[in-house]
Amino acid sequence: MTFDLAIIGAGPGGYVAAIRAARLGAKVTLIEKDEIGGTCLNWGCIPTKALAASAHAISPLREGKELSDARSRKDKIVAELRNGVLQLLKSAGVEIVKGTAVFAAPDKIEVAGRPIDAKNILIATGSKWWVPAGITLDGKFIVSSNEALSWDETPKDLLIVGGGVIGCEFASIFHAFGSKITVIEATSSILPPVERAISRLLARSFKERGIGILTETTVASASVKGGAVSVMTSTGLERTFDRVLVCVGRRPDVSTLGIEKTGIELTDRGGIKVNERFETNIKGVFAIGDVIGKMMLAHVASAEGISCVEQMFGKGEPVNYDAVPSPIFTTPEIAAVGKTAEELTAKGAGFKTGRFPYAASGKARCDGETEGMVIVHTDEKGLILGAHLYGKDATVMIAEATLAVKHRLTAHDVGATIHAHPTMPEAFAEAALDAMGEAIHKIRP
Repeated sequence: MTFDLAIIGAGPGGYVAAIRAARLGAKVTLIEKDEIGGTCLNWGCIPTKALAASAHAISPLREGKELSDARSRKDKIVAELRNGVLQLLKSAGVEIVKGTAVFAAPDKIEVAGRPIDAKNILIATGSKWWVPAGITLDGKFIVSSNEALSWDETPKDLLIVGGGVIGCEFASIFHAFGSKITVIEATSSILPPVERAISRLLARSFKERGIGILTETTVASASVKGGAVSVMTSTGLERTFDRVLVCVGRRPDVSTLGIEKTGIELTDRGGIKVNERFETNIKGVFAIGDVIGKMMLAHVASAEGISCVEQMFGKGEPVNYDAVPSPIFTTPEIAAVGKTAEELTAKGAGFKTGRFPYAASGKARCDGETEGMVIVHTDEKGLILGAHLYGKDATVMIAEATLAVKHRLTAHDVGATIHAHPTMPEAFAEAALDAMGEAIHKIRP
């Protein structure tokens, strides 16, 4: 059979692209060397959020809980969702091929020596962990998140290398399960890409809960000795930990493709170079998701997959990267969309900022969740440029903010929309209005 499209990688970019292309009438084959759903469903987004939900449920009780119970729940959720994706692919008529796809020529691929005849090829192989110098993963004592997600017992003393999104999420999770946590971050603050006011709030919260944070610090060496890990930092600190979890970031993964034989152009960071239609420099070869190294988020990969195949087989439009929500499932949650104050200041753009504290929210008080803040930036005329949330339901509330940024709504548009009471989204409306000096439930100076 000749396929209209062969997709390499069944993560949230690849499988979504496969379903959309099939529903547009294309004959599609989806090639996956591991598990359907990719890193996100099996070792990333879903399993970590399942553990985060368990951690959040036990945290107010301040009691230890067997990590194995939460792991079993996590595994059950992953298996159910993976089976659901498999059924969606089958119902759409997508042919699934298990194995590693390798380029036999610039526009030809094969799996285990079997040629895959396809008019178009879409690379969606995702990303892999990057491990800095001085650290060697051993899968038991010095690990990536893949191994940490399989732990049955909570480490007593855990070092997390990397204070970015993944590191901070795991700090929240394992602290709730009873671990003593230390986070090492190479930059001057945890969550470096996040609005600085928000990252400061989380850092203060971490410290109040006893989570140690060492900024402007890296690991010089880490070695396993006597069933523990001896760590020397760049600042000269020497300490021993039960386990070390490395979360310093991910890099595009082209390692199994034989891409060096194709002439496909790569970016300076090792990602596949594409245009706004996700075309590479080789005719008929496309790429989406983490492997292009643009925005490494599952929902971005899905959006890129849909945009790519719609432009390939029908009518589609480029992805709007200015309106991408970024959820962070720490405790408390963080979410953002659009520009930060630091980005706007660097551009020299005039802007106004509105803030609304959770302590002034009726719903937050009812829920006993008053630790939080909503920050909204607008231009001088009230156009919403960015929103940054910290606290309960931040990852839910960001949907409205994303809609506002995408459709260029103003603070007045949001404020004039009736929000149900008492609910948390009222806080977003109040923050938007506060940017224009019109918040109702906030005392004006």
